[in-house]
Amino acid sequence: MFRHSIVALLAMLLWAGSILAADKEVKCKLVKVDPKNNVITVITEDGRTAKYSVNEGTRFIGPKGGVSDEGIRDDRLAKGAELTLVIAGNNRTVREIRLPERRSKR
Repeated sequence: MFRHSIVALLAMLLWAGSILAADKEVKCKLVKVDPKNNVITVITEDGRTAKYSVNEGTRFIGPKGGVSDEGIRDDRLAKGAELTLVIAGNNRTVREIRLPERRSKR
């Protein structure tokens, strides 16, 4: 009986770990931002165009670890910006967007 409980517990831990591991990082170049519909369009490293949804849970993180309060309206989300996205297991929603450095205005 005890052995069955241990096996069940291990199976649940492996299952939970696989759910967390389902998130993936995607390096990409920004093509378009649609703040009205909360969607970003990117070109991935392998040349594929993809659209991802952004929601209130999406974190926008700068290169030094600071979190942007502007969200999808951040000025660093400009066409051609190189980003790293952390995509949820559903392969549609962005959990985290790692922003590039802000360009100086000259």
